[in-house]
Amino acid sequence: MTVYHIPTVYLITGMLYLILPLTIWFVLINQPSKAKSLWCAGGGLFGVGLLMVGLRAQLPAWVTYPLANGLMWFAVALQATALRRALDLSFALKKTALLVGVSLSVFEFFRLGLQDAILRFSWSMLIFMVLFAYIAYLAWRISTTHQLKSGRWLAAVYAITAILMFIRMQRVILGLTEPDAVANGVDSGLTVMNGILISIFGNFAFVGIFLERSSQAEIRATAERVRQEESARLGEQIAQLERQRTLGTMSASFAHELSQPLTAILMDAQAIKISVASGDSNSKEILESIEEIENSTQRTVKLVERIRNFIRPAQADYELVDFKTLLDDVAQLLAYDIRKHKIKFEFDVDAAPCWVHGDRVQLSQIVLNVYRNAMEAMASGARKKIFVSLECSEKSVVLRVRDTGPGLSVDMKSVVGEPFMSSKEDGLGVGLSISKTIAEMHSGSLTISNAVDGGAIVELNLPAVNP
Repeated sequence: MTVYHIPTVYLITGMLYLILPLTIWFVLINQPSKAKSLWCAGGGLFGVGLLMVGLRAQLPAWVTYPLANGLMWFAVALQATALRRALDLSFALKKTALLVGVSLSVFEFFRLGLQDAILRFSWSMLIFMVLFAYIAYLAWRISTTHQLKSGRWLAAVYAITAILMFIRMQRVILGLTEPDAVANGVDSGLTVMNGILISIFGNFAFVGIFLERSSQAEIRATAERVRQEESARLGEQIAQLERQRTLGTMSASFAHELSQPLTAILMDAQAIKISVASGDSNSKEILESIEEIENSTQRTVKLVERIRNFIRPAQADYELVDFKTLLDDVAQLLAYDIRKHKIKFEFDVDAAPCWVHGDRVQLSQIVLNVYRNAMEAMASGARKKIFVSLECSEKSVVLRVRDTGPGLSVDMKSVVGEPFMSSKEDGLGVGLSISKTIAEMHSGSLTISNAVDGGAIVELNLPAVNP
């Protein structure tokens, strides 16, 4: 005989099952989830069923037997469904309700039809055992799939419960204990104590699953954020290295372009000095020389500004950009190389305005990279000509640059534009990759292919704007 009143223990356990799901709901209130809702709803319904069993002496039999058992079976099925949801598995409440209904029909057949208490009680224990074992299985899958310690605790609690249900059923079949859930005795006491066990540890383990998954999600989000930041930093470093390499390969061009206005300034200044020193000064000639110095200085300042733009880190500063003027600016930066390598440019530019919204420096870098790649592709060729066309419409600005080089090889066609893939032995292979990225940042595209009549053709497509 037990020293405690079994119906009272059922009532206490039922209250625990009502309170703990409510507590879980408030603990996880900032984590909206169907799994949480299903688990808490199942726990609450199970608590109501336990209260019905505890009040068996005061309530009618149809409430404390079929209604209570059906409610508790459905409650455990809801909690199993919650775990299936946590595993991203499909679930169907209608099928669950149907299975519970069939099980309840068999229960009532044993209770009212055969009036066999052993079969009725054993059937009830069997349903509970299967449901608890299924929850243990799902919890174990959660622990292995998501590496959650709480899942293993939940699996252990429900596995123990399923085993105790099996033992209780066997003892009833063997006639070692009464086929009554509220009968005083060690078996009933162990069953109810186990109910308290799963109400406390089971619910805490479920909360642990949520908290662990939330922590894992936060760690993954942090790792992804760090990865993106690192990728952006690395991309910026690569872009900076490419700008530095570009500046290095163009140093001779810059030196030559700077020498011209600086030499002009020097000569004009010397002419003024000689004129003043000789006393044969002509105010008109001096003013003309000063004007030439001003023009040469302005030219020098503009060239230095272009150089500075390619040296500084790229920081997007979007504005209205006249693409025609941009093409002229880039051509001036490459003027020395164009003359040195005897490359002829042919331009076919629309008369209509060509306005785009973007960062002038970044867009200049695209054109610079495209021009330089076209020039390098014809380094060993006899016919060095680059065809540049610019088509402007209300919707788009399309720049096409075609060279007379050998074109793309079969191997390069599939990887062109990918980082660190270059057809040049000394190339970093990031110029076109950076250009492609910049184009996409401007809601455009950059493609490269072989032209029909030979050579490679690069097409830059950007959305047009109306100023």
